Amino acid sequence: MENQSCCCGGPGGKEQNCMICGRPLVYSTETVLRECCICHRLKPSDAACEAGHFVCDDCHAGGGAAVLAFLQDSDERDAVRLYLEACRLPGVHMHGPEHHSIVPCVLLTAFRNCGGPVEDLAACLGEAWKRGRKVPGGACGFLGACGAAIGAGICASILCESTPLAGEVWARPQSLTAECLAAISAVGGPRCCKRTGRLAIETAAGWLGREYGISMPASRPECGYKAKNRECLRGRCPFYSPEG
Repeated sequence: MENQSCCCGGPGGKEQNCMICGRPLVYSTETVLRECCICHRLKPSDAACEAGHFVCDDCHAGGGAAVLAFLQDSDERDAVRLYLEACRLPGVHMHGPEHHSIVPCVLLTAFRNCGGPVEDLAACLGEAWKRGRKVPGGACGFLGACGAAIGAGICASILCESTPLAGEVWARPQSLTAECLAAISAVGGPRCCKRTGRLAIETAAGWLGREYGISMPASRPECGYKAKNRECLRGRCPFYSPEG
């Protein structure tokens, strides 16, 4: 088993590590059933903290209403700035499966704000959030596909109206996911949901621009999370600044 940290404020008032007690998480290569300390449902789990506390993905990603309300009211065109603003909202932790939903929702919002054809943003955001929540926490390490990249693919699948039986458009969302995975894997690990989210959004902004002929800004402000991330890559991260 491997010690990792998960920065996640929660009902116990903890901003780092376990939502309940603040201790580091311990990841396992085996999935077992554990009782969630918040909703008390039995859920498949590959991680618990050193004290044995387990919080399921549904409870971990409980800040969806605030994120969706914020995005629906935003006119920000820069997808990266919008992502960082969303990540500062209550209920969004340093790492966690909520990022798998935030990425596609941010992309859809910025795309609409840049003039992209999104008729009903609220409906698209609701669908993107639901799809993102299907991607489990730890997907980057356990499934071999980072949830941020999958989130970008979710955005593309909604815009393309893709389904498993779609013909011509079937490959388009997967091509974006592949581009995002290439960008994320080129930097390496361990995981950082802020870094991978930004890499996916940068890549998706370029892809959406090429596919739809719409200019989507994606700025590169320096990271403000390095002090909160025990596994920070520091100089290996493209967003790191030693002076910031």
